[in-house]
Amino acid sequence: MPTPRPEYPQPHFDRSHAWLSLNGTWDFRADAAARHTAAGPDGYDQRITVPFAWETPASGIAAHWLQTAWYRRAFTVPPAWQGQRVVLHFGAVHHEATVWVNGTQVAHHEGGYTPFEADVTDALSDGEQRIVVRVHAPADKLDLVHGKQRSMPRDDYDGVCFTPSSGIWQSVWLTARPATHLAALRLRPAADLDGITVDATVRGPGADDARLTLRVRGEDTPVTVDVGADGRASARLPLSEPRSWSPDDPHLYYVDAELTTADGIDRVTGYTSLYRPQMTMAGELPSRSTIGSICSAKRAVDSAEKRPGEAGSAHSRMPRVSAWWM
Repeated sequence: MPTPRPEYPQPHFDRSHAWLSLNGTWDFRADAAARHTAAGPDGYDQRITVPFAWETPASGIAAHWLQTAWYRRAFTVPPAWQGQRVVLHFGAVHHEATVWVNGTQVAHHEGGYTPFEADVTDALSDGEQRIVVRVHAPADKLDLVHGKQRSMPRDDYDGVCFTPSSGIWQSVWLTARPATHLAALRLRPAADLDGITVDATVRGPGADDARLTLRVRGEDTPVTVDVGADGRASARLPLSEPRSWSPDDPHLYYVDAELTTADGIDRVTGYTSLYRPQMTMAGELPSRSTIGSICSAKRAVDSAEKRPGEAGSAHSRMPRVSAWWM
């Protein structure tokens, strides 16, 4: 079976030169009585396709009002990652997730809509590794952030609610990075739309002696800055021929960031655009029709043919919604 959702899950913080998808078929066991443990090997009598909620037919389970279940799978760390820190990422798990690698608990997370990660390097052994995930998704969601998922017992809004989405419902993947690494890369258009401002965050033991090199693809001159004692670095990247973003010309700028420290070299790519919303005479934000035009343009871009292997594939050629009004 082809790997579901095979694309790199974070195109705005792209470390796809050193990643491994864990999407696909996992062992699965329902635990309605909450009697199983992470060490117990029994009860894995079903197979589930990650990353689909266990209520969905796409998961292969289609179980409703199941509150607790376990996932299990094996993986092998690529030999090329020797000497790097190995990080396990979850895009989202509803609602409470506890994660073990080779019997060692490496993460516990609550919140069904937020990503989380864990450095699992110290839990790894030689050869094949084993990951186990316990998920608890309460049927009674009264005290949880749960959107329009149906709750049991039924609440006042049941008539406009939908089937719950429980379990691992976003991608799972591994990345490799040095001990000192880029933790965040924020890209924004300069005030005059003639360049890109960069704010980077570095974490690790060598952060206070790190240098960050930034290059806009298509531009000739990179910019190198020192990372401060607080693990932060900022820069402004000039553009020789600025090209503003519009629905008719949804151009994105890709920025390659390379961090050099005693722990090695870390590389991440991000993207942004030169765009600022225009204010009306009353000082209001763009109208719904303007936003609708942007959304229509996004749908047009999303339907365009994707070029395999290119970081700027169709799904990533739009400014992120959260950045429209910055």
